[in-house]
Amino acid sequence: MASKSAPSLSLKYAIPGLLAMLIIIAVSLTGWLGYVNGVDSVELLSTRLGEETTTRIEEHIAAFVEVPFLFHELNLANLESGDVSLASFDQMRELFWKEVFVSDSVPYLYYGTKEGYFMGIDTQFGGLGGEPVYKIRSAETEPNRVTYDLSEDGVPLEEVSSSEYDPRARPWYQAAIEAGEMTWSPIYGFSSFPVLGISPVAPVKDPQTGEIIGVLGIDLTLGELSEFLHSLEISTNGAAFIFERSGTMVATSLEEPPFKTDEEGKPELLPVTESTSPLIREIANHLLDESGSFENIEGRQFRVYETEVERYFIQVTPITDDHGLDWLSVVVIPASDFMEAVYDNLRNTFILGVTVMVIATIAGYILASYIISPVFVVTDVAASIEESKWELEPLDKIAGRSDEVGQLARVFRGMAQEVRTRERQLKQQIRELTIQIDQTKKETQVKEIVDSDFFQDLQVRAEKLRRTRRKPDEGEAENS
Repeated sequence: MASKSAPSLSLKYAIPGLLAMLIIIAVSLTGWLGYVNGVDSVELLSTRLGEETTTRIEEHIAAFVEVPFLFHELNLANLESGDVSLASFDQMRELFWKEVFVSDSVPYLYYGTKEGYFMGIDTQFGGLGGEPVYKIRSAETEPNRVTYDLSEDGVPLEEVSSSEYDPRARPWYQAAIEAGEMTWSPIYGFSSFPVLGISPVAPVKDPQTGEIIGVLGIDLTLGELSEFLHSLEISTNGAAFIFERSGTMVATSLEEPPFKTDEEGKPELLPVTESTSPLIREIANHLLDESGSFENIEGRQFRVYETEVERYFIQVTPITDDHGLDWLSVVVIPASDFMEAVYDNLRNTFILGVTVMVIATIAGYILASYIISPVFVVTDVAASIEESKWELEPLDKIAGRSDEVGQLARVFRGMAQEVRTRERQLKQQIRELTIQIDQTKKETQVKEIVDSDFFQDLQVRAEKLRRTRRKPDEGEAENS
């Protein structure tokens, strides 16, 4: 049974195909390694960026929360030493006037008494023109608090506004009374402007009885924290936000406000799990689900949260101080913000690989043609030799090449010439041998005839006949 020959593939297509296959393998491996390394780099970069951002937030909040209490300590020392009299709002006004220009961390310094009196220097919102103002509620103005413009020296000028106000009803005053020491107020809405803020406060005590006779306070707006977070360069779609352990939003780097408004447009506290930002809301709910309670989150944590469409790198850091502040800072970085660069590299690798593959395929085809074309010529010559045409002239051009193909052509041409010479010699020998064979056959045939019985008998009869003829001739000779 004849065996089937294996299917053959022309070198003209095998060489470029092999080159293309090698390039595909190389590009695929390069792309895969690039992707794996890219994913690792994205996680490393996201972790580092999250740590750097968290550190900046911690440093900023440290200044945000520490400096106001330093002023409280300084003012308490001035009051205890008698350098400033609690009975003189003018002296306190002069002191506060100097201090509000020392640091941006004390934009609004004030003091409220147990009698309901109040005084303060406000550079945060100021009057209608945005200039610093002096606010006072005294025995002459109660139950209203009157706001005055100030001269360059801090002297009250014209009255700007007047409205009913009792410091004892405010959250900042009540927080100090309840704590009995320097502490933070809860987040609350300011009375003069519709913004949310928080106040570091310090109770002022009677040196004789220890009774709280008043409260020093500084107003800090949460909007300032949001502005700072917004200034951070996190990532394209990254975010940073701060919230209390209770879950109340404090600040965010996103455009969505960290509060909600009532029907009158006044800001209200907003739970972080109900944020208007889908990203913050999703991350906050994830942290709550994972921890059970925001109270259970301890120490700086790095987490990876994956959804069906995105992978998030999360840095969670508690922010506390000695006065009861207990916040959580969260930095969120979507992996897609950095994976785009990885995908770009993959895309570029693919484009480059396809380009190289096309070039290599074309080059391989040309190279294969350069190599195979002489082989076709040799094949054609071999076919002509098989047909005894001996057309060796096409080999001359190839034999002139200096490479291996040229050497093959020269060897093949020499071999063909040798075969042709030997074939001619063989034909000549065959002709001569044929003649010899013909002669030998003839001689053999004659010998066979001579040696045959018939021929021997014929010779005997002919001899007898000759003898018979010879005898009469001899008799006639004798008679004559």
